[in-house]
Amino acid sequence: MKEKDELTELCNKIERGLEVSFERLIAFKKYKNSPFVFHRDGKIVEISADEMEREMMESKKVKPYKKKDKAHLVSEPFKETKNKKAK
Repeated sequence: MKEKDELTELCNKIERGLEVSFERLIAFKKYKNSPFVFHRDGKIVEISADEMEREMMESKKVKPYKKKDKAHLVSEPFKETKNKKAK
């Protein structure tokens, strides 16, 4: 397998692991009936596990922003894409 494929697979596994751990955290917060506490817009807010779950489901409906340019390995030189004008 190519190094890029291995890195892509590793990234996918890490993202899935984070999703699973957050789903478990939500389940734990529901079980303990304790809120999530965040800092938003300069204020400390408490959010119930149900509301956090709703927000998570809403964010899954919208595809996350992905760079259109291909990722490059650190050892590879970065090449400008065809869409960018040379200066």
